Amino acid sequence: MKLQHIVMAVLFFSCALVLEFTNHSQDDGIVEAAPSRSVLNAVTGASDPHGTTGIVAIASVRSREDRSGTGAHPLFNTMMLVPPLPSVAPAHADVPPLPNTPPMPFTYIGKQQSAGHWEVYLARGDDTLIVHDQMVINGDYRVDSIAPPNMTLVYLPLKLVQTLDIGDAD
Repeated sequence: MKLQHIVMAVLFFSCALVLEFTNHSQDDGIVEAAPSRSVLNAVTGASDPHGTTGIVAIASVRSREDRSGTGAHPLFNTMMLVPPLPSVAPAHADVPPLPNTPPMPFTYIGKQQSAGHWEVYLARGDDTLIVHDQMVINGDYRVDSIAPPNMTLVYLPLKLVQTLDIGDAD
């Protein structure tokens, strides 16, 4: 045996002897806490110098939701420690609606890959347009990216992004 094993065996047996020969009383059960005189006096409102009242009163019982106002965490059923963030706008403030993007004026006709870049064929009324990546169309739209199955367009007056389905790369 190694020296380390011998030392561990000696420690084990010494711990076992300590546990065996120490005084264990049968009073190791659950002990209920008794309220102190200052707590009793504060709760009952009495000022008994001898502490003989022995009356314990519960001030109020509240549910978890009432205590914090935030409720319990749904996953672990624990209380949230951080209060909820205030709303950006007050409840009575009028929030303007988001601007509406005009309907897409283009209709997809087809696409072709030439020299490693996509060109997409679009119809606008009776006109046929051939568009490339980063191309501006009539000052209103810019082709942001062409990555089949989508083409991303930016409506320049409002800087809103729209997508047009152009099909797979096949």
